[in-house]
Amino acid sequence: MATMENPPKVDALQQIYIELLEKRIAQLEAAVNQSASKDAATDSEDDSPRYRNILRMWDKKAGAFKDTLVGAKTFITPETKNTAYTFRRVYNPDTGEKGAYSEIEIEDEKFIQLLKTHIGKYPGVNFDGDKVYIPSPFAAIIHKWEKLQEVAKETPRDQAHEDLANLLERVETAPELQNYFKLRESYISSKVVTFETLWTIFAPGELIVARPYMKRPQILRVNDSPIPFSLSKSYKYLVMWAWCWDWDGRKMIKVQYRFKFENFRGTKPITELPSYPLGLHDGVDDLRVTILKESRTFINATALCKPGAGQMFRYNGLAYADRRQILGQEESIEVINGEIIADAQAFLQHASGVHALGELADSSFIYIDVQQKSSEEASDFSKLLRSLPQEGPLDSSNEDFLLLPPRLLGYATREKIWGQFSLEYTEKSLGQQKEKFENDLQLDMKYKNLIQALVRSHQQGQTKGTSDKQVEDVVAGKGKGLVLLLHGPPGVGKTLTAETIAEATGKPLVVVSVAEIGLDASKVERSLNRLFSLATKWEAVLLVDEADVFLETRGATSDASRNALVSVLLRVLEYYQGIIILTTNRIKSIDVAVISRIHLAIRYEDLTDVQMRSIFKYFLDRLGDDLIKNRAEIDHFVSSYGHHYGLNGRQIRNVVYAALAAARHEMDHPEKAPHRYPPGRPDGRLTADHLKEVCDMTRQFQEQLKENTMQQRYANEVPGRSSGYRAF
Repeated sequence: MATMENPPKVDALQQIYIELLEKRIAQLEAAVNQSASKDAATDSEDDSPRYRNILRMWDKKAGAFKDTLVGAKTFITPETKNTAYTFRRVYNPDTGEKGAYSEIEIEDEKFIQLLKTHIGKYPGVNFDGDKVYIPSPFAAIIHKWEKLQEVAKETPRDQAHEDLANLLERVETAPELQNYFKLRESYISSKVVTFETLWTIFAPGELIVARPYMKRPQILRVNDSPIPFSLSKSYKYLVMWAWCWDWDGRKMIKVQYRFKFENFRGTKPITELPSYPLGLHDGVDDLRVTILKESRTFINATALCKPGAGQMFRYNGLAYADRRQILGQEESIEVINGEIIADAQAFLQHASGVHALGELADSSFIYIDVQQKSSEEASDFSKLLRSLPQEGPLDSSNEDFLLLPPRLLGYATREKIWGQFSLEYTEKSLGQQKEKFENDLQLDMKYKNLIQALVRSHQQGQTKGTSDKQVEDVVAGKGKGLVLLLHGPPGVGKTLTAETIAEATGKPLVVVSVAEIGLDASKVERSLNRLFSLATKWEAVLLVDEADVFLETRGATSDASRNALVSVLLRVLEYYQGIIILTTNRIKSIDVAVISRIHLAIRYEDLTDVQMRSIFKYFLDRLGDDLIKNRAEIDHFVSSYGHHYGLNGRQIRNVVYAALAAARHEMDHPEKAPHRYPPGRPDGRLTADHLKEVCDMTRQFQEQLKENTMQQRYANEVPGRSSGYRAF
């Protein structure tokens, strides 16, 4: 800065500030003159002002900053004893007022305690020392402005309250905040904000609404406000940090979001920001109710969740799916309809997605996994959750329950993908459903009874403290699994058997195939161990569908890699402790060593007439009467001619749905309808004629491949008996 002999050219703002200082100096002189008339013999302590205004400027000659006391109007008295605070305006050595900033230094102990009581903990401000420093733009004060104003007006007023009132007046006239206070009330009433005042609406500890996951509103708590380093500078963007609770598979932790606010001109409605205070949300009470309801589901699926059936949930809706392990795709939004297994720990271990919270591709949200609170507080919250009952509403006064995420991390069993599943579409599992196994599965009753007995015995063996004795292997840890082998031609019920076993036991069904396991012997064992470990953890029924490649007989002439695959399966089966079902169409090629590890093998043959009619009835019943025309005629066709087509269960399903599709097509295009309808009369309902047409087409295709099909079946299947056991 230039010396007084060579005064600088000051801008308008600097000139205004100098005039303000001169005015305050005049006030100081008047106060001094009044004090001198009363007591001309005051010492140096009495001449010290209660509130000091310091102008700190760079002295080029001295090579240091020089402080000038200006504008003091209240002096220390024997009752006050010391300075309450110092307001210091610091000029930039190079640019003067243009780069200046302000700071407040608070010294009075009682004043400090008053601020500590009503401001509380605030990032970057320490109220436990002898002095408190608050830099401009005085965020700790601005974020508590209304509250501090009320405190300053409290009666009776002591010296600390007088100090607070003076400090608020001084902050309100600070150069950095003059424009803010000029328009503050207008912005508040209009619920708008400028980029420059953005930081004022996000106080640390404030509850905010954001949409980091599936664009759904989620409540977080501000950790660091987006306060600019200098209000005189222009920034391209500002950053705010906010946090919520999450479950890492073992305990509750805190995770943070980094919110990025791009610069904008003029004003903007606050609710159009990437995040905004909860109090400004439209329908805030309804949002609280919804989040508390979803938080109950989240807690039941995490802290209160028991392994196995307790991890199962029904899901029907959109979810973030991670297919990168399978197809090399990025994380995408997909429709998931079926069972999911909630397991955050397994997700974090096995899913290839980097981000575990919401859509993070947008640069506005950057996920960082951190634990902000002390381990004791996180542990206390985990203990609180574990002490809750399974049912009943959550305590709405505990804001921590509002800070749980709106999604579960886990695995979709039908789609075979890891994903992030919205609590909005998550429902309780139906539990054990024995009806399908007992009524719909067309399997000899003695096999059903034996399967049920084996599953029950296996479950009891897995339960600690059971009184039932088990037949154990000589080597500890071996032979504790249950292995079933289902073999026979395609479409006769092998997969359905596995599905109904899982439903009857209330267990999740995990289906794996060569596509997930691979054929590389060096990787297969690792893949199998991983899958079997997950299935054991989830207490799942593990179905290895079309397991032919893992069951083939080993020999000197066989491919070495195939021999290795069989050896890997044998080793894993030896120590697997869950239920595993193997299906194959090539029983003749099975390795002898595999046979010795199988507890029960069931042969499936072609459907009988009774089974065929039962399967047709099952799929037709699922359509309902509104989609079927003249059910009696359809039943007559199935009973009289259905057995001539030689269809298996899968083909029957395809025939029924193809016939229904044909009926709907005729309704949409009546001009293409066959002559069996009067003109313009197709109504889209399934008839016996539709069923017959599709059955005829299917038989024509089968006839073309009949010779090849029979040769393959002869090569792969063991000849059956007329009383063979079948299922659909």
